[in-house]
Amino acid sequence: MAEDEKVADNKQCEETAAQKDRPRQRDQNVLPGILGKQLRAAYGELLNAPVPDAITDLIKRLENQEAEASEAPPKQRREEQGR
Repeated sequence: MAEDEKVADNKQCEETAAQKDRPRQRDQNVLPGILGKQLRAAYGELLNAPVPDAITDLIKRLENQEAEASEAPPKQRREEQGR
């Protein structure tokens, strides 16, 4: 009977090894939450940091340019886009 026990043990070891070789399956609904939590932890401080004045000024200038371009007559806008 000792040989029968060895066979059973070998099969069990093979099954366990096969399970280790397979990648762990995760619930696909859980992954976005985990990733989001890790990203917020890593970049949370950056998101709450104030925007530098130079960047704020640049955004205002770009917004003003867009507003001026949309107020221009259609013919003038086509000429500006052609440049």
